[in-house]
Amino acid sequence: MLCPEIYNFPSPKIMSSSKKHGNFEAAMSSIRLNTFYKSLIVTCPDEIHAPSSIEEVITEDTEYYKVSNCPLTEFIKVDFIENFVKQGSLHCMSVVRNCVVENCAAITPDGMLTLHVLDFIFQQLGLEGVKRPHNFYEVKIDLCHLKHNAKMASSLSKLETFDFFVSWEPKCEDVCPSSIAKYFYDNDINVALCTVKIDRVSPSVEEIPALDAELDEISEWIGMLAHNADTNLTETYISSYSTPESENALKSSRITVLIATGFFTPATVERVCRKVEEYVKSRETEHYWASLSVQSFENCLWQWSRGSPRMFQPHDSSLNLFFSHTGVAEHSVGQIKYS
Repeated sequence: MLCPEIYNFPSPKIMSSSKKHGNFEAAMSSIRLNTFYKSLIVTCPDEIHAPSSIEEVITEDTEYYKVSNCPLTEFIKVDFIENFVKQGSLHCMSVVRNCVVENCAAITPDGMLTLHVLDFIFQQLGLEGVKRPHNFYEVKIDLCHLKHNAKMASSLSKLETFDFFVSWEPKCEDVCPSSIAKYFYDNDINVALCTVKIDRVSPSVEEIPALDAELDEISEWIGMLAHNADTNLTETYISSYSTPESENALKSSRITVLIATGFFTPATVERVCRKVEEYVKSRETEHYWASLSVQSFENCLWQWSRGSPRMFQPHDSSLNLFFSHTGVAEHSVGQIKYS
């Protein structure tokens, strides 16, 4: 017989909330709270295909780059700071790393380089930091006001090289975003262009729940559709899935789900939200809605609320925005994998 203590694991920490916003700007504050998003799911009821205007926003000018084996000292060079940190919005995140057992790094648009470093390595760097869970220290370096470059370069050179996803949005429209790729190439750092991947799902449904149903249940229902799961089950089991109950359900069997994966910035997500809102306003169907679900990277710099610290932590997070003629409803859910 197996020892019962083997199964005595603590339950994961789950955080969820639902709220309604009266205007668009209030809804966008939740998007702007964080920086790194890996996927978007656009759901449009009573449609066979997602509107082209929405898909174009997701696919046009949303390329990003993967930089391989890049030393952190590259980011503190004067040319890099002057041309990219100070002249645009830089989004840079270490990839293919587990922030519970490995060092991580990120640069956010405010010009802050954040390091997530193991305790015994941090002791060798000679930098100031803040203690974080799982024997890590967090080091913040303000690239826009960097001093003692030689000392900083000496400290950062003690860390390994990283692979990064990089996206740069220049302040000047005359400057091409690919300039940052040329910078890495000219400095003998391997850089590759990455594009957004699109999947389209057109599941068959009997009806579409209106927003009078529970938002968490509609979010779960959209997840079922995105995975092309069968929501019209005929057998009844204890674990059977049931669709949300709605008094004002849309009598349509058509719905389309557009799934985009890549490296999305808050500015891109906001542009998609505006297009979804415009599309909903163009529909005259009563109780009509469309939604955008945004998912985070599992090992990225993350902040749960304005009162909580932003730090690297292993997590899953989803923000679901439902646009209708009466405003924007929001349902967010997140799980900390190791607490």
